[in-house]
Amino acid sequence: MASDVKKIELGPAIVEYGDAQDKVIFETTIGGVVLTVETTYREQKIDQKGETVVSKRITGRNAKVTVPFGEYDLDKIPQIMVGATLVKAATGDGKKVVISTAVGHDLITMAKKVVIKPVAAMSDPSKWATLPLAFPETELQYNYDNDNERITNVTLSSTPDDKDIVLILGDETVKATP
Repeated sequence: MASDVKKIELGPAIVEYGDAQDKVIFETTIGGVVLTVETTYREQKIDQKGETVVSKRITGRNAKVTVPFGEYDLDKIPQIMVGATLVKAATGDGKKVVISTAVGHDLITMAKKVVIKPVAAMSDPSKWATLPLAFPETELQYNYDNDNERITNVTLSSTPDDKDIVLILGDETVKATP
């Protein structure tokens, strides 16, 4: 059996969070976008078989994409960080982001569609990955030195949609043939 090197993929991606006018696009990343799917399992044992596993079942599956966003963009932070508010000056261009503790806030209320598009395949949906619903978990790591960039680390964690789907690899518009 011959290897098909054309199926080897590499390269950066952009990430889109949301749709239409509320879409946030992460086009500048430092460290690479990472998609992860984690499955949890429960082993079943019975007394009569000792420590031998007689069954194993899936107990959950989670998908997430981590995005090390490299741009310092005050306008985007409140769109991806629960408890962050953009305040614009009444006159002039001044603005600031005020970040509260947000204790008790339900992150699911910010769940939106996420699409990962490899830069080399921006117009090829068969190469995309889609999380139908994902909520942001945002961490700021702003180094003020000569050796490191200021990174806004965004993790977009999938939650099941109404069909229990957490991730779609490839063109999400493809329909099954009868």
